[in-house]
Amino acid sequence: MRGCRGRRQPYVFSEKNGSLRSSGGSVTKDLYFDEAGYTGANWLDPEQPVFAVASTDIDSKLAEELLRASFPNYQGPEFKFTNIWRSNNKMRLVEFGRLLGQLDRHEFVYYIDKRFGVLTKIVDFLIEPIITNAGYDFYSDGFCWKYSNYIWVGLTNFEPELLEALLKAYHQFSREPTPEQLRRLQIQLRIMSASCDERVQIFLDQMALGAEEFQRFYDLAAFRGSSEIQVTSLFASMLYWRRKFQEDFAVVTDESSNFLRNKDMWDRATNSDVPAQTHVAGDGEPVEFPIRVVSTTLVDSKTSHAVQLCDVLAGFAARHFDDKTSDADRELLDAAIESGLGVVDYNGIRPALVFPDAIPPRRLDGPDVVDRLQEVLFGQHNEERF
Repeated sequence: MRGCRGRRQPYVFSEKNGSLRSSGGSVTKDLYFDEAGYTGANWLDPEQPVFAVASTDIDSKLAEELLRASFPNYQGPEFKFTNIWRSNNKMRLVEFGRLLGQLDRHEFVYYIDKRFGVLTKIVDFLIEPIITNAGYDFYSDGFCWKYSNYIWVGLTNFEPELLEALLKAYHQFSREPTPEQLRRLQIQLRIMSASCDERVQIFLDQMALGAEEFQRFYDLAAFRGSSEIQVTSLFASMLYWRRKFQEDFAVVTDESSNFLRNKDMWDRATNSDVPAQTHVAGDGEPVEFPIRVVSTTLVDSKTSHAVQLCDVLAGFAARHFDDKTSDADRELLDAAIESGLGVVDYNGIRPALVFPDAIPPRRLDGPDVVDRLQEVLFGQHNEERF
């Protein structure tokens, strides 16, 4: 990515519990993160269709007390949702929810339905440039997400097999963005457009045009695909925490994740040298910049019950938002939510029956939301987006 990097504290590999102090002398708030459902660039893995990042300000001491009280018969070097779910311990999730619900603390989960996420990337990278170039604000009032819902419902109802072929075609290009793969995508989209139900043909026409005009808007040689998921989700989570608290943040996450593959992107997103300003995010909510992450610590999750707690919350969310979860398991998950896990705040990317108020969107008046955010964080336009 291009742009100026701010002065950042180095990454450290040991946990620091309690309050820290930033170089400016202000008290920082420790935030703990972990994830579930990560399948790398393969967003179409049928076994793990949901990616989730859980975060909390519950420290390791309190997290350990909570986990041991919730799962007294748990065996293993660390608490992990996959181990809980595959054993009799999963029945204790109801008690876990009850105890968590009694704490006056904060938890947040950001999740992505990965199949729908691929469709939003198609809309974002193929359709949006065409519409924006025509003078419309594609992101105003959540239009991009609502339009993605519109396309998803149309394809699901009228062309379900075409939807699967479409996701696979773009996904292949995103994972291997070469001139050959781009040309293949262009041909595939034109064939789909020519043979699909007329009720969804306009969507395929827009996608095909976007693929044909792709190199007009992006430098293919610099394009790194659209499969980044971890930093995007952490950044979305930080927007939640920034709205809630004024302190600087010390982020603690599991070192076993592939987070550092996109360390440069994270550094830019949390750049402390960004001028103080309020930015209206895509959901219409104001966010103060800079995000003020003063340190990012990677730890061995075995040494941090706070990170283990996030693992349990993330795994629970990934299972909950998976539409293929069986009725019996759904009953257990619902009971845990009813007992107390319903206090957990969440947001994410998932299809919904929420559609644009009007098509086309309103006329563009200056840079759109994404361009303004890119300018805030990086100082210029980039091929990568949040």
